[in-house]
Amino acid sequence: MPDELPFNPQRRTAIICWIITALLTFAIFAPAIFGMDGMNGGYAISFISVVAAITSLVVAIMYQGRAVALDRILKGENRLAHWKYDPTEWQSYAEKEYSREKREKRNLFYLVAVISLVVGVGFTIAHPDGGWVVLWVLGGLLVLIAFVAFSTTRYNYWMNKKYRGEVYITPEGVYLNRMLHLWRGWGASLEDVAYNEKEKFLAFQYSTPTRNGRSDYTLRVPVPAGKEEEARRVLASFQKEGNI
Repeated sequence: MPDELPFNPQRRTAIICWIITALLTFAIFAPAIFGMDGMNGGYAISFISVVAAITSLVVAIMYQGRAVALDRILKGENRLAHWKYDPTEWQSYAEKEYSREKREKRNLFYLVAVISLVVGVGFTIAHPDGGWVVLWVLGGLLVLIAFVAFSTTRYNYWMNKKYRGEVYITPEGVYLNRMLHLWRGWGASLEDVAYNEKEKFLAFQYSTPTRNGRSDYTLRVPVPAGKEEEARRVLASFQKEGNI
């Protein structure tokens, strides 16, 4: 019998999204099925369910595509490298990555805070009557940004501590410690790949489309001891195939 594929968390998420989509689709027709008066909330329930069902459908399709892509990665299609890390190596990487991510997000938060302060104070001076509203809105935005930055950083650190380090590298994307990074499909693009000889990691820079433009990401994949030459071959493969 062929070896069983490792667990695919993207497929689980896709299944959950499909179930939610089915429930929301049922909710569209539920008021009519149960005889609820449209003018007494029935139409509102149906309208909200339509919007939510469409959103859930889009997310389900996206995660279905990610699940299929992860299946290909786990099956070894076009695999460039598959590394498992020594616990000591992985612990060192997890701590360094946590410190680096905290520093980067803290600096970004300070930048946004300064810009918000300048804009808020300037608007208050120009429009004293409504300036306090802008200050409250900007303050709330800063709190939200701080919460998101803190929670995502802690989540990434928790994932690195919970699971043993393992990575799959392919031209399509990287699956690092149950975190999937794809740069093909849905408008994503791989911008650059580099190998840091001193700190021993491969850096993948890629971007994805968002409502307000594109978001840039940098994924640092540690290179295990003794795999330096293989890391150079991975880099050469991306450069040769014109992926960057």
